[in-house]
Amino acid sequence: MKNRWFGWLTVSVSGVLGVASEAATAQSSVSLAGTVDGGVRYQTNASASGGAVTTMNSNGYFSSNKLDFQGVEDLGGGWNAHFLLESGFNLGNGQFDNTTGTEFNRQAFVGVGGNYGSIDMGRQYTIAHDIVGIYDPFHFHFTPLIPLTVASDGTRFNNDVKYKGSYGPFRLEVENAFGGVAGAFSSGASHGIGVNYSSGPFSIGGLVSHRNLLVGTTYQGDDYYMAGIGFKFGALNVSGGFMSEDQANAAATHTVTHNAFGGLSYQISPAWSFIGGYYQTQVSNDKASRRGLSVVSLAYSLSKRTILYGEMDYTKYKNALVTTLNPTGKNSQTAVTVGIDHVF
Repeated sequence: MKNRWFGWLTVSVSGVLGVASEAATAQSSVSLAGTVDGGVRYQTNASASGGAVTTMNSNGYFSSNKLDFQGVEDLGGGWNAHFLLESGFNLGNGQFDNTTGTEFNRQAFVGVGGNYGSIDMGRQYTIAHDIVGIYDPFHFHFTPLIPLTVASDGTRFNNDVKYKGSYGPFRLEVENAFGGVAGAFSSGASHGIGVNYSSGPFSIGGLVSHRNLLVGTTYQGDDYYMAGIGFKFGALNVSGGFMSEDQANAAATHTVTHNAFGGLSYQISPAWSFIGGYYQTQVSNDKASRRGLSVVSLAYSLSKRTILYGEMDYTKYKNALVTTLNPTGKNSQTAVTVGIDHVF
């Protein structure tokens, strides 16, 4: 998912590598950073009986809780080698933010970069995450609430090789995640390409990707498309987009899931900021069913590293999506969250 990194605590390590009488030097650094986000959330209709719940058991609301180890080495000639190991955690109980106990579940990759872009290998954010994050009005704040890459082409891929580079106002990303299935190169694999253009107050971008997912005992295709557009008017940013996912599941009715979203952010003052957005989910074979999510938030910066925030969201489910997308079976939910977000 995409968050702010501030105040890197850097430990510099310099060494001289020698082979016989010849020696070469390289400057490298390892940085420790992260985010600690604590919020209290109240939500109505949190159970089938209609009861409300108050909790702070989350992986971070405004930003995702994480601990990052990042390394960069200057290779000369504008090139560098780099790595990132990123672990997520639940602030409410101190546990990993996943049920499998995976230590670096958020990201774990190594790569090289230079004037022509970078190539990274490992577990990392998908192109869908990177491009959607540009046009999401919240830019992936409040990720536990907002249904974008979580319900689409995935937030992260394992075994992923990704290229990303900038050419003037253009940004290009290409990736392939290996499936690792013997005798079948495409089985379990994912690949895609994304392009974004930004110039002055205007930006536009999109991507296409394809996955081969294991459904039962067979691998079946999944096609994903996304397009977004944004404008800046001084302190006001307006953005939105549309995404479509076509999963060809032979054992079920063929459906295409559509997600449309849009909203605005406004920097009220150097300390105060407002964001509002709307997100709608619909399936092709049941156009009368939909989920609509409205979110507004207000944030106050105590410093460059610490933010106080509050948000309110309302979700409305209609027809079949009441049961397929809401475990409680209720047709609406209202929630309020307040908290503090600190980046180090």
